[in-house]
Amino acid sequence: MNKLFLEAYIESFSNFETAMNGLTKSLEHCTSIGIKSNYAFEETEAFDALIIKLTRNSDVFFQQIVKAYFKLKGEDGLMFIDRLNMLEKMGVIDNVDQLMVLKSFRNQAVHEYSAVAFQELYQEALELAPFFIKTVRQFQLFLVKESILKG
Repeated sequence: MNKLFLEAYIESFSNFETAMNGLTKSLEHCTSIGIKSNYAFEETEAFDALIIKLTRNSDVFFQQIVKAYFKLKGEDGLMFIDRLNMLEKMGVIDNVDQLMVLKSFRNQAVHEYSAVAFQELYQEALELAPFFIKTVRQFQLFLVKESILKG
């Protein structure tokens, strides 16, 4: 294992944890707002922030954190779905299908945002964010067990 790459990975994960703290706070705020038929401007801003944080953090998690873990382990050439399937087989993540739903949500939010009813997008964000947060925590505990991160 390349020591410099490992140090960079640890630093990246630390920065990612900060971003995840922001996602958690946004989720708490939007959960308190709830789903309703009409929103005040500040409430739509809060949900927009949640959606942006969820999609950005999921991108970072999948494309940097998970991908770099497999690079650390010498498994550099795996496809996205192969990495997720391996993590599920190893017991690190619970549900590949739900992570694929998250990836689909990201694509929908980024590319089709105006075509989707806001309440549907908000509801989906409220459902997916806790699952994603749990998945990241499970992965973090796995990295501690693997002695990549400190507990």
